[in-house]
Amino acid sequence: MEWNRTKTIFIIVFLILDIFLAFQYLDKRRINQFPILEKSTLQEDMKADHITYNNLSKESQKGSSISAQKKVFKQSEIKSLKGQKPLMDTSKSDSLTEIKMAFSEPIPLPKTDMETKAREIVNQQVINGSKYKLWRVDKSQKQIIFFQTYKGDYIFQDQNDNANNEIGEVVLFYNDKNEVVRYKQSMLKEIKEVKTENLISAVGAVEALYYPDYLKPNSKVKKTELGYFTQYPLASAQIFVPVWRIEVQRKTDEAVIHEEFIVDARDGAVLLSQEKKEKS
Repeated sequence: MEWNRTKTIFIIVFLILDIFLAFQYLDKRRINQFPILEKSTLQEDMKADHITYNNLSKESQKGSSISAQKKVFKQSEIKSLKGQKPLMDTSKSDSLTEIKMAFSEPIPLPKTDMETKAREIVNQQVINGSKYKLWRVDKSQKQIIFFQTYKGDYIFQDQNDNANNEIGEVVLFYNDKNEVVRYKQSMLKEIKEVKTENLISAVGAVEALYYPDYLKPNSKVKKTELGYFTQYPLASAQIFVPVWRIEVQRKTDEAVIHEEFIVDARDGAVLLSQEKKEKS
């Protein structure tokens, strides 16, 4: 009887000891594994997916949102444009937030370096033309596009918006003879800084695209630039937030894919995503 009781006590003691040792082992294993899990960083995950970017800044900076209003063009301003005639109804002069003008004489563009001549046309022939900076030449549409800037940074436009809601933009239209024949213009006025905040770095903006799966394997970041953007261009007065615009290129068996992302520079939210394919 005594032996049975002693045996039971030994079994209980060894069972408690086994449980204690098991907890010790599991806790030690968890502690030892934690540094291994930490080594799997976001940068290493991106490297494993062959996502590359070169010489991007990792430094955060200060930046401001800005407020602005759509400019209404006055009759006197339109009449002051020499060698041009309006292509829109100017009788509603209290609501002309976009003007469309034709040149009396087409302005020739050189076949090489047409950008320099285009800048000259905008600076000399367009109202407050120095406030705009060349964005791109669209040869397929025969357009040369300029965006308005603030302190040298672009106020980005959604070029895929078919509702014609552009703001702060000049578009030159040229013909088959490489002559600029007309243009359209919209402008922002009374631009003011409204709130200064800490902004994420260029690298942080690229990383913000990764885990939501915007950045696909084998992507190459071609360009990043800081600017301003609004998601609500219809409002007469609006707020533009600081953003990173990111150009990405990746290749598939069928095509070269060009992607453009607008990322909120305050918190990394993706505000715009566009894609264009070229046959490879």
